[in-house]
Amino acid sequence: MAFLKSANRHIKEGLLHLKEWELDEALKSFQHANKKKPENPDIMNYLSQTYAAMDDLDKASEYILKAITLEPQAPAHKQLYATYLMRQGKNHEAIPIIDETLELDKVDIIYILRGQADYNMGNLDSAIDYFDIALGMDSANPLAHHMKGLALYKLKRYEDAIPHLEKALEVSEVESLRNVLNDCKARTGVQ
Repeated sequence: MAFLKSANRHIKEGLLHLKEWELDEALKSFQHANKKKPENPDIMNYLSQTYAAMDDLDKASEYILKAITLEPQAPAHKQLYATYLMRQGKNHEAIPIIDETLELDKVDIIYILRGQADYNMGNLDSAIDYFDIALGMDSANPLAHHMKGLALYKLKRYEDAIPHLEKALEVSEVESLRNVLNDCKARTGVQ
């Protein structure tokens, strides 16, 4: 009876399935919606996210590129595409996409994404600059603190890393991050 439902109904159902991590059902719902509205960039985005959740980054990229073609000024689509490239280790390819996204929408999460690309490539000073921009926009951003703390740790700036790691751990306890913080404290004699 899928043919009787509207595209919007399929989208709502797909989002519920996606939220519950029922990926096959989410995919079916979004595919039905796509049949009803084949040129809808939001549906392409949802299909893309579903395929990415299923670890099919080729299909995820295919759909998000369709969304970008249909809606080239939408930063969310470009952000997702850059994220998929980074998940595949294609940080050099992701950087121009992230920079285009920043031209459209200068928000903290995009600056963090740009910093993560530099971090992944070992450009730690540049990464810290982007994390600092994000922290200038939201001084409590736990992901920016997390990433800046890790970059400082890699640069052996242990004392500088401590407050950022502590701030990130206030929001979410991550064992590996706790271990990095404990190592920083051990190396600096901080309790």
